[in-house]
Amino acid sequence: MVPKIKIIETAHGNLETPVFFPVYHLNKKGTGSCPKYWHEIPEMKTMLVNSYLLSKSDKFKRISSKGLHEHFQFNGIFFADSGGLQSRLNNIVMDPLEILKIQEDIGADIAATLDSPILMSDNISQSMHAEYIQRSVKNAIIASQNKQREDMLLYAVIQGNDIKVMINMIEYLKRKGNFNGFAIGGLIFKRSSYRNLIDLVIALRKRAGEKPLHVFGLGGPAMIPLLTYIGVDSFDSSSFLTAGSHRVYFAPEQGATPFEDLPKTELLPCVCPICSKNSFDQVRSQRQLIGMHNLWMISYEIRKLKMHMLDGDLESYLDYRFERTPQIKAAYKYAKAKAGGFV
Repeated sequence: MVPKIKIIETAHGNLETPVFFPVYHLNKKGTGSCPKYWHEIPEMKTMLVNSYLLSKSDKFKRISSKGLHEHFQFNGIFFADSGGLQSRLNNIVMDPLEILKIQEDIGADIAATLDSPILMSDNISQSMHAEYIQRSVKNAIIASQNKQREDMLLYAVIQGNDIKVMINMIEYLKRKGNFNGFAIGGLIFKRSSYRNLIDLVIALRKRAGEKPLHVFGLGGPAMIPLLTYIGVDSFDSSSFLTAGSHRVYFAPEQGATPFEDLPKTELLPCVCPICSKNSFDQVRSQRQLIGMHNLWMISYEIRKLKMHMLDGDLESYLDYRFERTPQIKAAYKYAKAKAGGFV
């Protein structure tokens, strides 16, 4: 398995993979707590929004009439998730056609089909597990058959707690629907079991063929290189901001590090614009400064990945990259063996 840089054509420009979508949660007033990173980070011209939560905002009518690009004054690429997780966790009934209409009306460049997420507590032997899978499949087919905007890419969401079930799901959707890519949901609940995570992603990567593969929720500075290695093309996460709330700093080439574990000096171990202009205490005291620094680190990580992919020495870089993170190092070692057919 050799990871490749792909070009994904969208209505508002081309995406070069691997690519990261920062999650921007709008509050009821239609603003949100995320900094306007797109004005500061040249390579971060993407955003993921939640269609259901967006529809509950006071600004929804304006956004649906003007579009996301005009609302944010941001000529980037928008990925609209469905809100299926909110549906599942809060027992909310959602209509796949209504979600699709929201995604088309707001001018999304990429849309994910409405899924019924599978939680860790859902046992494959339970009847509800099968019902959630069937509902996700049905919703994906409905979206494929009713999509009106030809310029909006549609990704079918794959769910499940069993690798065979998920393989069958993606194979069925490939036969019955017309999708521009696939997105794996529910992995955030499975991230602690690295072997199962790697087995699953490699299996679905093979079944997706040349179409893009996205993973929901796993977009940390260590997870992005690991999953890129096994073929994931795009990521999203709000961890850059939530880490800031917990005073967790994405240290260069190390990953998430609590401020209390950083060397107690005036200078931070980074030369991004945030860390160059502000002291240790200034960054530590402001959630948005930490969040912006963390996004700079994700941008840096992706640039390094692309450089080494182009040079053909990605494995050498990852050998070095994971040397100081034992848990991810073990996962990477397993991924190399799995990709090489040794396990």
